[in-house]
Amino acid sequence: MIKKIRIVGEVAVVTATADFHPLRQLKQLADELGSLSFEGVVLFDLLAVNGLAENRFISMKFGRNKFERSTFAIESEVSSKIQTEQDALAKNDDSFLLGSVLSVSELERFLH
Repeated sequence: MIKKIRIVGEVAVVTATADFHPLRQLKQLADELGSLSFEGVVLFDLLAVNGLAENRFISMKFGRNKFERSTFAIESEVSSKIQTEQDALAKNDDSFLLGSVLSVSELERFLH
């Protein structure tokens, strides 16, 4: 099972799943990030809900226990380390992949 929130350096990586769309649960995430005393950039990996589209990765700044919605951005260049880790987590979780919006051809392309 993929962990919902991972802190990677100074970035919080939040991974969407078939039953968890983080952009629809920002209040809950703000509470969780606040309890971790996190402040900084939150990178959302929306592979499960957006597939391999250009908007797979979204970012937003988080500070003072809330998201700064004006900083919402589609990330076209994600750290290769983070993307490699996220891809590996997804590839090793069959239930995650089966619950995602990825088509059969996208799954084949993603897995190779």
